[in-house]
Amino acid sequence: MDDNSLELVLALQQGDSTAFEKLFEMYKVKAIRTAYLMTNNKALAEDICQEAFVQCYLKIGDLKNPNQFKTWFYRTLTRITWKMYSKEKGFVPVENIFEMAECNDTGQVEIDFIKKETSKKVMRAINALEEKQKTTALLYYYNDFSVAEIASIMGCFQGTVKSRLHAARKNLKNSLAIEEKFDEEGVKNGVIYKVR
Repeated sequence: MDDNSLELVLALQQGDSTAFEKLFEMYKVKAIRTAYLMTNNKALAEDICQEAFVQCYLKIGDLKNPNQFKTWFYRTLTRITWKMYSKEKGFVPVENIFEMAECNDTGQVEIDFIKKETSKKVMRAINALEEKQKTTALLYYYNDFSVAEIASIMGCFQGTVKSRLHAARKNLKNSLAIEEKFDEEGVKNGVIYKVR
């Protein structure tokens, strides 16, 4: 945690509301991104982040070691995400493919479409992971948390994090291989098969 964050946390613990506003600005983008990757639902991710920041504000006095604010905050965010997402499971927002058509360069539209489809495949595979594997993979690969930080956020041993990462990689590889096979065999006898 950098010195600026530490100073803000200490000021917030002393009741400085402007320190909270600054911490909010520092963490909100990454927090929303984390919640969105875990839920695949922008509105829900925003609600989760709002709740996480409210809890942060209300319980900042419980934080014994201000140097641990980042992991403490993400532990709160992760637990709220699990709780709120379990109530919303099954809702997957529909993407608007026509947004890409606004691009004038048809070659670029095709490249963007391929990138988006690849990203969708990876996210489908990640979303199919067991919840703790999914959270571990998202924190590690998409948010650049270290194994030690993830262990602290999730309240487990570093060895458990490594084990979950290993299992997640194996499961992702298998899921993507299966999806690739379906893509290759996607059209049979004029029938299009869609993998979800």
